[in-house]
Amino acid sequence: MKSNPVSTPVSTLLTSTLICASTLLGACKIPPGLLDPKLGAFPVAGGQPSPSPGGSGGEGATPARSCQSDDPEYQCLGLKMVSYDDSQGNTVLSGEEAQTLTAELNVVWSPCKIGFQLEQYERANPTEFGLSMNPNWRSEGSRIRSAFDDKQTMLVVSVGEFAASTIAVTQMPGSGPHGTLVESRYARNQLTVGHELGHYMGLYHIRNTSNLMNPYIGPHTELLSESQCSIARATNLRYWTQMMR
Repeated sequence: MKSNPVSTPVSTLLTSTLICASTLLGACKIPPGLLDPKLGAFPVAGGQPSPSPGGSGGEGATPARSCQSDDPEYQCLGLKMVSYDDSQGNTVLSGEEAQTLTAELNVVWSPCKIGFQLEQYERANPTEFGLSMNPNWRSEGSRIRSAFDDKQTMLVVSVGEFAASTIAVTQMPGSGPHGTLVESRYARNQLTVGHELGHYMGLYHIRNTSNLMNPYIGPHTELLSESQCSIARATNLRYWTQMMR
């Protein structure tokens, strides 16, 4: 039996269609011919963010306000965002963009009574960790996660660009190291990152073309069903209690 979809309005940011191919890693891709080099400039709520303070490897943002609630059913999870700095010191995701993204993720996941609070924001020069700005996620993904995972927060790392068509990848629960990796062109988009957090919380792809977990991430793939909410919440209680606030 199919559960009734639960929807919430979110900003439409995508101008092309993305595709995911999920295994134990939720790997999201974009079909050949649909790659738009302008997609790095997604609009974000609140206007243009200003550069974040702090240098490479330092804290660059004041943590966003708490997502804790008086509702006993509400789940609030700590979030850590790491942004790669390139050789010129330019960072993929600024501190203000990280805060905006967190607020937008809370809108995406509000139907499930799941929220996130940005507890750590870090700018990192990948070469200082023996990592690549534009990594091969298959060979380097585990090392990236191991370098930044603190096992107390959900990890999202904004990198340069992946090879081929992959745009984001997440380690599913049950084996580590854990974390989401998303390339620069999609690092600001709440539907892409929200989809990846769905993998983080145990959700697989479904065929509903309006659902957040559809393999094709488009302008209106924003719905979450009651059954998906139940799975995500149960996964958090089973695997991520140390991240719940």
